[in-house]
Amino acid sequence: MSRDTASEDRTVPPAEGAGNFWSRSEKFSSQEERAYQLEMDSVREGRMIRTGVAGVVLYGAFAISDKTMVPDIYQQAWAIRFLLVIPLMLLCTFTVYKLKSLVMREIAISLSIVIGGASLPWIAGLSSHPNAMHYQTGVTLIILFGNIVVNQRFRSALWTSVILVILYGLTLSNLPLMPPHVRFNNWLFCLSAVVISLFANFRMDQDQRRAYLARAREHARNEELSHAVELLAKLSAEDGLTQLANRREFDRRLGIEWGRARRENYPLALILIDVDSFKNYNDHYGHPAGDACLQQVAGVLRSVPKRSADLVARFGGEEFVALLPAASAADAVAIAEKMRQGVIDLQIPHASSQVAPGVTASFGVAALLPSDTLQPADLVAAADAALYKAKEQGRNQVVMTEQTMAMRQ
Repeated sequence: MSRDTASEDRTVPPAEGAGNFWSRSEKFSSQEERAYQLEMDSVREGRMIRTGVAGVVLYGAFAISDKTMVPDIYQQAWAIRFLLVIPLMLLCTFTVYKLKSLVMREIAISLSIVIGGASLPWIAGLSSHPNAMHYQTGVTLIILFGNIVVNQRFRSALWTSVILVILYGLTLSNLPLMPPHVRFNNWLFCLSAVVISLFANFRMDQDQRRAYLARAREHARNEELSHAVELLAKLSAEDGLTQLANRREFDRRLGIEWGRARRENYPLALILIDVDSFKNYNDHYGHPAGDACLQQVAGVLRSVPKRSADLVARFGGEEFVALLPAASAADAVAIAEKMRQGVIDLQIPHASSQVAPGVTASFGVAALLPSDTLQPADLVAAADAALYKAKEQGRNQVVMTEQTMAMRQ
């Protein structure tokens, strides 16, 4: 059972085992304590019914001895057991975790234990039989059950134990038939058992806290590791300048989409894009301005394809690529034309361009139906040939390969 999850501003709890065992130097903050208690209560709730029913059965089983221990009032004893205490125990067992307040849950559990323990001196006090003086020794068992089996919070176990030990002592003092040294011995026995059970309860609490801290640290480490893996995967798949997919990610996705298109028998389209006269742009405006230009162009290219399966990547230098699964040649050409117009609409000045006064781009489009005789490289080569043709014909245009045209026909 764990008392508190790590707070938002304390991701990794302090090392377990720090400080003296009794010093509780690793005491949780109020926020952590509440979260720990919530986790602990969820564990308790799972076993509360089993524990409560076991307690009811054991408590009820001692009714068998009532006829011999308190034969003069055994019917009253049974009434107290079965009409008062056991109903209260069952009520607590099945309803305590419907209470939203942790404090109220704690009070309800402690109260049921105190009532169960107090019922024995009450029954013994009603009887005048000599055996009744030994009847209330069962208080010790009830304290042990509450402290160890129910495993109350330490503070609840402490107060419950103190109340029942004092009650037991007062009851013993009113037994004139029991010699004083026997009364003291019985009370000392009960007190010793209580101290041992409280020590066990405290030790379990500390062990549970340390186990919780270990789980919290492990959870924090796993989250950090997961974040690091995600970041590494992102870095390995993303171009640092444009935040588009990089060449490695494009090659990976091309292989995947090629295989899928081949299995499902649909075409795969590819657009190769080259920023026109970009070397001249860099030479004229400088590399920082060139980087800013590529970032703006990348933003436009990214915004055109709308499907989640479409991929826009940086192919290298001033070249970009768009992978369009299950897109027809006509669809790819339309997308390329929107991209081309989008680059023009940026109106980025390009004084050294041989094409236009602003930055433009050329587009090569290819679309193939994957087959046993074709490879992914063939699609790239076809788009590259179309791009070369677009440049040869004056740039700032969209050209589709003849192979793609044949496929359209």
